[in-house]
Amino acid sequence: MALKGISLPVNAVVIIALAVMVLLLIAAFLGGGVRPMGSANIESAWTQGCNALNSANCNATAVKNITVGDVTGDDKPDNLLTVCRIKFKKDDASIYWCRNQCCHTVISEGTECEEYHHEDCRFGLFRDDWHCDNGHCCPKGKNWNADTQSCTS
Repeated sequence: MALKGISLPVNAVVIIALAVMVLLLIAAFLGGGVRPMGSANIESAWTQGCNALNSANCNATAVKNITVGDVTGDDKPDNLLTVCRIKFKKDDASIYWCRNQCCHTVISEGTECEEYHHEDCRFGLFRDDWHCDNGHCCPKGKNWNADTQSCTS
């Protein structure tokens, strides 16, 4: 009979502990804070942003201005450039590189690029030897001529 007196408080403690755990789990689900979006949400934000960029005629400067919601978990809307850098795991991606990825830009002589970001000019086949010169893409051996608005030897 002495054990019944001990088992009652142990049962009560176990029930109270379980109740506290359940309340903590509910609190975690309801107010656990904002976490960064998963890969499916990054894809959704990318698609939404690319659609908006296409509506803006793929203007590279719009990459910074198009907001797609919070993808970093800081409760602030993020822009397409941020989404691009997360999606492609490329922290130094320029607005031109992201524009090229989003709009499937065909690189040709004179396509705008960010100076010293030669990757802006390397989207598509046979573009490994292109470079960015004075803010424009040119093939190897040519440089951008502002007077003629073309790449010249």
